Amino acid sequence: MSDNLIVILELVLLVGLVVWVALRKKKSCSQMFDEMQLKLRAKGYRISFFTALLAMAAAVILMECNMLGIITPALAVMAALMISVTVFAVYCILNDAFISFSGTPKNHLFLYSLIVLVEIANVVRLLIRGEVLVSGMVDFTAGAAVLMAVAFLVILITLIIKTNCERKEAEE
Repeated sequence: MSDNLIVILELVLLVGLVVWVALRKKKSCSQMFDEMQLKLRAKGYRISFFTALLAMAAAVILMECNMLGIITPALAVMAALMISVTVFAVYCILNDAFISFSGTPKNHLFLYSLIVLVEIANVVRLLIRGEVLVSGMVDFTAGAAVLMAVAFLVILITLIIKTNCERKEAEE
């Protein structure tokens, strides 16, 4: 299969997934969080914001000291943002504020699994084509794909662990 065909298939899959999620959301009731969940989500946003600030400050310091090496500044900023998104998601999952009061984790598990698989396929494709390093620096596309795969994998694992713990508690 040619590389262009793989990219087109990934895009079609992604667009189809977005349409499917949008149609399901339209059919289902709106997401409603109770007051405690809203407070916990607000705390999660605050923690995520300060995580992004600290990660970006660390990236700037590392860039100024020439300690980033093969990572571009854009990729360092992307890493800071993905770290903060992951921190928010993990905090909310662990405190039962990630999924709405009436929601189920099944759709989230499917969506995040699909994102991880697509990003891993993208990284493998870039590795095979030898497009990970460009002029001695990690290419933004390859680095972003790795960041997305790792971030959503961490979120997926956290969601699976939390769901299994809740299932065990419900059985007892």
